[in-house]
Amino acid sequence: MNMTRKDRNHIMLWAMLLSLLLFTPRVCAQTAQLNAQEAAKTRSAFVEYGKKYIGCPYISGATGPAAFDCSGFVYAVSRESIGYQLPRMVKNMYKFCKIIDESEREAGDLVFFRTTGTEEPSHVGIYIGNGQFLNCASDGPNTGVIVSSLRESYWKGKYYKTGRFLPASKSAELRDESTSAAGASGAGSSYSGNAQPSAAYETTSTGSTFLDKLVVDGMFGIDWNFFTPDYFRLTFRGLTATVHATYNGKYFKPGVGTMVRWDNGTGVLQLPLIFSITMNEYFRLFAGPVFTLGTPYLPGNSDQKIQASVFPGILGVCWNTPGFKAGKSEISFSQDIHYTVFNDTDGSALSPLKSLATGIVFSSGIRVTFPLKSLLK
Repeated sequence: MNMTRKDRNHIMLWAMLLSLLLFTPRVCAQTAQLNAQEAAKTRSAFVEYGKKYIGCPYISGATGPAAFDCSGFVYAVSRESIGYQLPRMVKNMYKFCKIIDESEREAGDLVFFRTTGTEEPSHVGIYIGNGQFLNCASDGPNTGVIVSSLRESYWKGKYYKTGRFLPASKSAELRDESTSAAGASGAGSSYSGNAQPSAAYETTSTGSTFLDKLVVDGMFGIDWNFFTPDYFRLTFRGLTATVHATYNGKYFKPGVGTMVRWDNGTGVLQLPLIFSITMNEYFRLFAGPVFTLGTPYLPGNSDQKIQASVFPGILGVCWNTPGFKAGKSEISFSQDIHYTVFNDTDGSALSPLKSLATGIVFSSGIRVTFPLKSLLK
C-alpha cells in the first residue's frame, strides 16, 4: 500500500499527540505540591544554608560565593541549597513571588524593601523568624551578608511586603521561633563580624556534586512560520518535543539536549542533538547536528525533493517568560527561532528564498524546569 505524503504526515501527527498524552502525566506528577513536612525541611535548608555566608562582602552584581549583592545573595542561596531558580533581579523576584500578609510570614519567605525612593522594591532579604532576616547590605554601619531585624528603625521604615515562593509549612517553629545564632544578640541589632564563612560552608560550597548543579527542562512546542517559496501566510510547520540539561556553573552555563521534531513543512522526522550556552535565566543559544528520517520536500505545494544536512544542522535562539512554581518545578512559556540547513538533492545550496522558507521555523510552547536531583530522590 502506497501512502501519500499527506497520509504520512497524519500518521506522524497522531504519533506525536499520543506521545504527549503518555508524557504529560509524568510531568504533572513531578509538579505535585510539597506536603507540610517536606516544605518545612526545604525552608529550613534554605535558611540554614544562607547563614553560612554571613560575613561575605557586598559587591554590586556579584552572585557569590566570595561576595554578593542583595538579590545575588538570595538567588545563589536558593539555587545552591534547594535547587530553585529564582529571577536574578529584586523587582523580578518580587513579581515572581506570591505576596502574603505579615501574619502568614514564616522562615524561608522573602522580605522586600523600598530603599531608593521608587515605587518598586529595591532590596530583598530572607526571613529567618523572630522578626529577623538575612540580607546583603551595601551601606550602613555593617555591610555584606548580615542578620538584620525588621524592628530596626531603618528597616521598619523601608519595609514594603513579604513574598512567598516556597509552599507554606504551617509550622509554628518556622513562623515564630526560627532564629539565627548570629542574630541572637538582640531584636534590634544586626550581626556583622568580619569572620570568613565557616569550614562547614566551604565544604558545602566547594564540594557540591556535579548532579546538584544540573537543571533539566522539557519543552513541547507548536512549530510555525509565515511564508513558503510561493506565498506569505501563517503556516503550520509541525510539533517539537525537547529534553535539555544545563550545568549551572558560576560563570559558564553549558547544556546539552535532544529534540524530536516532526516537520510538517518538509514531511520528515528530525532528531537534532543540541549543544547550548545559557546567557541568563531567560535566554539560550543552541546549535548541533540533525539526523533526519524520511525524504524531505520543499515546503508548500511543491513535490520537489530536497536533502537534509547532518552538519551543519540546526542553529537557534530560545527565550522564555518568568516562570511560576508548581512543587519543585517551574513552568514558563517558551519561544525559539531556529534555522535548519537543507540543500538541493545534488548537495548544492538552495536559493536564498527556498533556504529561508525551508529552514526558518518558530516554535511556541511550554517549558517545565526542575533540578535533576529532584528526580533522583
